[in-house]
Amino acid sequence: MVCGVTELIREILMEAANSTQVMLKSNNDVDDSGTVVALATVLYDYITGNNINVSAAISRFLDQLFAAAYLHGASAVQPATVECVAAVRRHRDGTWVPFGEADTSISNSLMRSSRVVRVLVDSLRVAGVVARSLESVEFTHQCSRALTRLRYCAACDGVVDAGLPRPCRQFCANVARGCLVHLVAGQTGRRWEHFTDALHQLAMIGMSGRRDLEVVMTELPGLLSEEVTRLQSDIQKYHSEVGFQKCYGTPVEIFQ
Repeated sequence: MVCGVTELIREILMEAANSTQVMLKSNNDVDDSGTVVALATVLYDYITGNNINVSAAISRFLDQLFAAAYLHGASAVQPATVECVAAVRRHRDGTWVPFGEADTSISNSLMRSSRVVRVLVDSLRVAGVVARSLESVEFTHQCSRALTRLRYCAACDGVVDAGLPRPCRQFCANVARGCLVHLVAGQTGRRWEHFTDALHQLAMIGMSGRRDLEVVMTELPGLLSEEVTRLQSDIQKYHSEVGFQKCYGTPVEIFQ
């Protein structure tokens, strides 16, 4: 199950990255130089359990996207020049901040949605471990009924809806203590507690709107293209600062 979910997540991320590349090229004539795919890869690594600073990765992505848009049309651009121009966005203060409010909006949406999916993947992984550890356990009739009742939890049935009863951590814990008393003190019990905590967290934060990774990634190509278009129309505002940082000997007039 986990493999199927993570593969679907990879497809969502990569499809959004490819769509973004195509849209930036067709709408803005900008080659992102692989920065969108790199961001998708970082998000996937984070979702599947790696310890990654997503906020820093998104900020880095926006820096590189700014550099790609600004340096559009420049020939023989050196990597050091790209890094220098990227740093202009990162350290800029004032009225004309590249991507403006979209910076915060994009960052928050990507961080929230990736966090939710990470919790989901983690909970599914733990559920698989617990399920395998219980294959040889025999339950009494009363315990079987209690375990069956857990199936009526909306989250356990794959539905996270604020309008439905939320999973009750205490009930799950009581079932674990009553029916799995010989396992609760061991590794299985700790995993079971982790699993019920994850379900509770999912029910509390939800998986809709800006917390739905598929929704966020579907909207990303158009949003980024609009922001790059806005940036291109105001690109002259950044020439003096790029020149001041000595990214070039003189500011580069990209858009005539």
